[in-house]
Amino acid sequence: MAVDTETYAGLRERLEMAIDAAPVSNEKKQQVEDKLFEAMVGDMDVLIGDSRPPRLFIMGRSGAGKSSLINALANKEVAGVGDVEPETDEAEKYHIQFPERHASWDVVDSRGLFESIPAGEELPEGTVKKLKQDIQQYNPDIIIHVLTPDQARAGEEDFNTIDEDLREEIPGFPPIVYCLNKIDTHLSPGGDWPPEENPALTSTITDNLDFIAGMRNPGTREPFDRNAPVRGYLFYPRDKINEGEADIGLLDDVGVFPAYLKEEPYWNVDTLAEFIGDCMPEEALLQYAQAQRRDHLMRRIARERTRKISAVGASVAAADLSGISDIAILTPLQVYLVMLIGSLSCQEFSKQTAMEYFGEFGAVSGAGFLFRKLAGAAAGVFPGPGQVLNGAIAGGGTYTLGRSAEAYYFDGKTMSPSDFKKDRGRFIKDLGDKVGFN
Repeated sequence: MAVDTETYAGLRERLEMAIDAAPVSNEKKQQVEDKLFEAMVGDMDVLIGDSRPPRLFIMGRSGAGKSSLINALANKEVAGVGDVEPETDEAEKYHIQFPERHASWDVVDSRGLFESIPAGEELPEGTVKKLKQDIQQYNPDIIIHVLTPDQARAGEEDFNTIDEDLREEIPGFPPIVYCLNKIDTHLSPGGDWPPEENPALTSTITDNLDFIAGMRNPGTREPFDRNAPVRGYLFYPRDKINEGEADIGLLDDVGVFPAYLKEEPYWNVDTLAEFIGDCMPEEALLQYAQAQRRDHLMRRIARERTRKISAVGASVAAADLSGISDIAILTPLQVYLVMLIGSLSCQEFSKQTAMEYFGEFGAVSGAGFLFRKLAGAAAGVFPGPGQVLNGAIAGGGTYTLGRSAEAYYFDGKTMSPSDFKKDRGRFIKDLGDKVGFN
């Protein structure tokens, strides 16, 4: 299972009902809804309620491995793989469904558009026009340009086409990430594999990455993984992309990643997939990540939601709303968070998911009352008994609860919220200035 938008809509309604049921004045309820509830739920509405399939556009010359990339990213056989030239120059759209994951993708393979002309030769005008029309028609979130090491070295014409005939001609042109496929091309017979175990091959791959980076962004570049630069380069600092300081929609070429896609085990597909997730707009991120069965992507979403919901919890308590913080918001908020984290780990998005976690921890030393209270709220699916908390306790407690639920659902570990005291301290320190509590 995974996050289901219909189930989410029901839980969202429950949160609204929890506020309406609070034994306080209508003025206080409105204050909560106006200043706090929409700030939290609005973010979830984009991620879950407005969730849509990601739109990926794959382009590249013949033999680059576009179909192999589609299959590798989707983790299942979708596109036919072979050396046969396409019979038409029509792009092929795949609507890939992942029913057990409540997700689907729209992937366009630009077959025929870069196919018939050898690398290094100018593309016919009609080919460029068709490519432009397809990009405008399918309006992709990101373009993945697949090329081999040899094609990259002879790829000046392709790069010029992108810059002069596409990017300048298409308003809102999407960002491009380059996939350097078939990096085994320069592997010596009997040579060690994977590349990390072969210094000569690593050096060759790095040279090719440097070449593409120099062609596409001679200024800024940094390794995606500083401990393994051979895994790929970013053309913008990743922390700025993740924190929203770099608007992906306004960027051009965002990075280059090597890959081996011929057969399993693939090499470096997880790295490329993770970065594509970084580039996804919020409304396409959930279905992109859920479909891949890649826990690191879903876990990152879960951690970000823990921080955001905990910040809302801290703000509720710090707002001095005359004792309604826990009964009107915090308890249902914490139950909701546990359900959300469980569903992101592919459990069912329901009260049973939360009850499983709370039941496991009901007897944990020092946490019995907390979990009995939350279990009661979960059983009734909101609201629950409350108490007045200050911002640090509300925000920090919600944060450690989320981290504990994350360990439980993603790692199968029974860890009490108290095991995350150090992380709690860092979270409170980072948040303190923003919400105004000591």
